[in-house]
Amino acid sequence: MRGMFQGKRIGALGLLQFGADYFAIVVAYFTTLLVRFHGEWGVRFFSVLNRWLGVRETGALPETHEDFYIGSAPRITAIMAVTICALYGLRDLYPGRRFITRRPVAWNVIVANLLALAIFYAYFYLSRNVFHPRGFFATALFLNVIFCLLFRAGLDRTLRRWRSNRQFDRCRAILLGHGKEAGHLSALLAEFHPHGIEVVAEEAWNPGSSFENWIAALEERCRREDIRMIIAAQKDFSTAQIMELLEAADRLDAPAKVLSDAMNILVNRARIPTDTILGTPLVHFEAPSAVRWFRPIRNVASVLAAVAALLVLSPVLAVIALLIKRTSSGPALFAQERIGVNRQPFRMFKFRTMRHRADEMQAQVEEFNESGAGLFKIREDPRVTKVGRFLRRFSLDELPQLFNVARGEMTLVGPRPLPRRDFENYYEDWHYSRHDGMPGLTCLWQVSGRSDIDFHNMCILDVYYLRNKNWALDLKIILRTVRAVLFARGAY
Repeated sequence: MRGMFQGKRIGALGLLQFGADYFAIVVAYFTTLLVRFHGEWGVRFFSVLNRWLGVRETGALPETHEDFYIGSAPRITAIMAVTICALYGLRDLYPGRRFITRRPVAWNVIVANLLALAIFYAYFYLSRNVFHPRGFFATALFLNVIFCLLFRAGLDRTLRRWRSNRQFDRCRAILLGHGKEAGHLSALLAEFHPHGIEVVAEEAWNPGSSFENWIAALEERCRREDIRMIIAAQKDFSTAQIMELLEAADRLDAPAKVLSDAMNILVNRARIPTDTILGTPLVHFEAPSAVRWFRPIRNVASVLAAVAALLVLSPVLAVIALLIKRTSSGPALFAQERIGVNRQPFRMFKFRTMRHRADEMQAQVEEFNESGAGLFKIREDPRVTKVGRFLRRFSLDELPQLFNVARGEMTLVGPRPLPRRDFENYYEDWHYSRHDGMPGLTCLWQVSGRSDIDFHNMCILDVYYLRNKNWALDLKIILRTVRAVLFARGAY
C-alpha cells in the first residue's frame, strides 16, 4: 500500500472537496427523507417546524410525496448540489493550495447553506409552489451543514495522514528571500505543512547581482531538484522583477506565492482573499496547467451567453440606438480598433457616446488626461454628449460588445481591450502580458474602481486574473459588475 501512494500528487484538491460536499448533500437528503416519512417523532418534529416557519401544512404527508422524493432524488440533489457548491465557490471553499493559513470554513459553510435556503424559498414563493414541504428543505440544509463539516474534516485528516506517513501529495517548495517575513513563513510551513507544502530549499537574491542571471539559475535549480512551488518573500523585489519571477514559474508550470506590498491593490481595491503575513499580502498565482482546462469551457459559455443576452436585450439596444440618433449626428454604433489577445488588433463595437468624429480631436484634449501614461481618461471630457454621459455612467455603451463576444473576439470576463494609442504608451515590458488572454466585457479593474485605478495597478489586476481565472472568480466578477454598473462606481 505504501508503494502505491509514494510520490503521488493531487492535481485538483477542489474535486476531492466537491466529492465530499456532494456526498454530504445526498446523505442529508436521504436522512431527511427517512426522518420525515418514517416514525411518529419525525411527523411531530416537522409539524412544529412548519408552524414555526409559518406553513399551514402539518402532520403526516401522503405516500405520494415519499414516492416523489425517492424517484426525484437524482434531480433534486443535483439542483441542490449546483446551488450549494456554487455558493461554496463564491465563499472560497474550493481554494486548492491558495491559502496556507486557516480559513473560516464552518462559518462559510453555514452562510452558503443559509443563502441556498433563501434561494429555494424565494423560488417556492415566486412560483407559488405548495407541493414541497418547506420544513423538508430547511432540515436537509441544516443536516447538510453538519455532514459537510464532518466529511471535509475526515478528508483533511485522511490527506494529512497520507502525506505524513506515505509521502503522498507532497508539494516541494523553494522559499526566496531573507528577513523576518521569510523566517516567519519558513517556520509556519515547517510546523503545519499546509496542503502538503514543504520547503526543501531556500535562496535569496543579492541586489548587487544580475536579476536575470539569478532567475535563470533559479529556474535550472527548480528543474534539477523537482521544485513544485515558488514562494517569494523578498520584499525588495520590484513589480517588474515579480513579473519576471512569475514568467519563470509559468515555464516551470509551477504555482507561485508572492509576498509584496506591490500587490496591495488586490486586497484593498479588488478585495481578493489572500493570506496576510506580518501585515503584507501573500498572493497566490496558479500554474498554467491549473487554468488551461477552463479556457475552452469558458469561451463556449461566453458565446452562448452573449447570443442569449443579445436576443433578450434587443429592444433595449434598439431604444438606445434611437436615442443616440435623435440627439446627435452620426452613426449610433462606433467601431474602434482595439488590441486583443496576443497583441492582435480587432474592431470593437460600442454605442457612440461622443460627438461625431471625436477621435480627430484626440490631440487637442491629450493634455487633460487624468490617468497617467498607458491609459487615457478624462472625468469631464468635452467631447461626450448628454446621452453619452448617461450611457457611460451605467456602462450601457458597452452592450454592443456582446457582438464581439458572440464572434469569439472577446469573452465575458477578461482584461479590457485598449485602443492603439494606449497600447503604444505602455511603459514597462511586463504590461504587455495583459494580452496573454482573451479580452473581456468586464474584468477585475471594472469592478474595483475602473477609472479611479491607474494603468499600472490595472495591469497587476489583469495579470492576477489571467493566472488565477476559474469559474468562481468569473462568477464573482460578473456579480460585482452588476453592482458596479448600478452604482456607477468609477465610471466617466
